[in-house]
Amino acid sequence: MLMEAGAARTVVVTGAASQIGYFLIPRLAAAGLRVVAVSRRPEPEATAQFGRHWAGAGVARWVQADLEAPAVSAWATGATAWVHLGPMALVPQRIAAFAAAGGATVIAFGSTSRFTKAGSASEKEQRTVAALVAGEAAIEQACVKHGICWAVFRPTLIYGCGLDRNVMVIAAAIRRFGFFPLLGEARGLRQPVHADDLAQACVAAVQARHGLNRAFDLSGGEVLSYREMVLRVFEAAGRTPRLMQMPVAVIGFALWCLSRVPRYRDFNVQMARRMGQDMVFAHDAAAAALGYAPRQFTPVVDPPPA
Repeated sequence: MLMEAGAARTVVVTGAASQIGYFLIPRLAAAGLRVVAVSRRPEPEATAQFGRHWAGAGVARWVQADLEAPAVSAWATGATAWVHLGPMALVPQRIAAFAAAGGATVIAFGSTSRFTKAGSASEKEQRTVAALVAGEAAIEQACVKHGICWAVFRPTLIYGCGLDRNVMVIAAAIRRFGFFPLLGEARGLRQPVHADDLAQACVAAVQARHGLNRAFDLSGGEVLSYREMVLRVFEAAGRTPRLMQMPVAVIGFALWCLSRVPRYRDFNVQMARRMGQDMVFAHDAAAAALGYAPRQFTPVVDPPPA
């Protein structure tokens, strides 16, 4: 079921207090849409962090809810579009309730990791890949069953407002140690994608009248090597570039130590091995259907001001 023009007057955004949400909430409001923001974090915490950026953004209602809880469908009432910015596995089980409440379109985020980690030696990463593949299939099946539109976005390496674990981890290492370790020449190609470009794609999908009902690869607007990406982060941090080639055992141990921190528990040596792997994805389909035109890589190395 395709949306009629202007039908998506209310959009519910789950995982609103995220880096994509940081950009998405104001963009939805600027497009004249009523926004219902849903997050596990209470509103004061999110608005304290995003307050200046969200000032006047027009969040109509804030709902503190955990989608893993069994009874959390009230947030769907009155919304015709749902943008989910959290783990994709939570979406399929909520589609029936969303459709019953009048929902017309579901937009969820997967990852190009379903391709880049497919050959990983890590069992944990293999489980991640399996979950991404299964999640996409389950969303499609549920949306088809309930007659609503859907889109799954597969971004590449996300950055943008200092809340990511990609550029910010590199920047933190540079600031702490004054150098950054590389495995080999680190010539694998990357396409970092700005979170605001992903937010714009969400708005376009919410307003789309056709061209959905598929998954879209959303890559950045510039292809550069991992090495060059790190050099850009040095420049953004105002530091003199110092790259040090290290053996896999040393980098692996450092990543293992970092994985003891809950926020980085999925870090492992396979990440270092991929420094030499090309991770390039065309975004032609998104350009044609959504007018997607991502920017070149300009790293942000500081969190948003409180």
